[in-house]
Amino acid sequence: MLGTFFFACKGIFIKLAYAYGITASPLLMLRMLFALPFYLAVAFWLHKQSQMALNKKDLLQILALGLIGYYLSSLLDFWGLETISAGLERLVLYIYPTIVMLMLAFWKKKIISPREKFALAIAYAGMIFVFVHELQFHQTLSNTIKGGLLVFTGAITYAFFVVMTSEKAKQVGSLTFTTYCMLSASAGVILHNLLLTDLHQLQQPTEVYWLALALAIFSTVIPSFLMNKGISSIGASKAAIMGSIGPVVTLFLGAWFLDEVIGPVQLIGAALVIGGVSLAGKK
Repeated sequence: MLGTFFFACKGIFIKLAYAYGITASPLLMLRMLFALPFYLAVAFWLHKQSQMALNKKDLLQILALGLIGYYLSSLLDFWGLETISAGLERLVLYIYPTIVMLMLAFWKKKIISPREKFALAIAYAGMIFVFVHELQFHQTLSNTIKGGLLVFTGAITYAFFVVMTSEKAKQVGSLTFTTYCMLSASAGVILHNLLLTDLHQLQQPTEVYWLALALAIFSTVIPSFLMNKGISSIGASKAAIMGSIGPVVTLFLGAWFLDEVIGPVQLIGAALVIGGVSLAGKK
């Protein structure tokens, strides 16, 4: 739950930084550059404790999951936030628990019950409800659709990461798993920017560096360890459902820090999404 709260602050830090003119890729690089020393310190400590040794298969799987869960998902999310509000981003991203449920049902050949189908319908109705509101009052059609699709794709890749994390983190230990994942994601982000981004874009106002540092510590390092520990302890499905606080936190933080409007439409949409996901998680 605590990890979910910190992750929910991510969109706020990003939108505040975007106000200074920085774009997705350089901000993501600053985030990972500030986070990298923390993960290297943990890796050094684990090495001293002889906990970093993995066989080649496990290592490659974890490195790949890091690229999918924290590099690709984050990049899609950052791109989406360039054109949609933090509140809508969190509601769209929060659909990932239902995607986790569908993935688990597909891989385990589990039949989705009528109650679960109803829960899915409620959750997606809530997302569409707020999405249409943004089209009418805040964004152009193309920007909202583009941003929403980017974040939704990020939700799919993150859901895949969550599903795969449960067993692998339990197998090798959540601390070792998280450290390798984040080192892999950091390498992916840095390589991406070295190849495709003008590094002069890293020259930003001091305020952007402070926001990137806050993003790195409070919405990257701390929640990455907390979330992966939670997933390995209680499983992917329950961990996903526990994220129900996320959209609510982001909606109110967005209103407080970004002057985003919270009206009946946003509250109804949030209630539908959270209600649907919670219903899907009930036994």
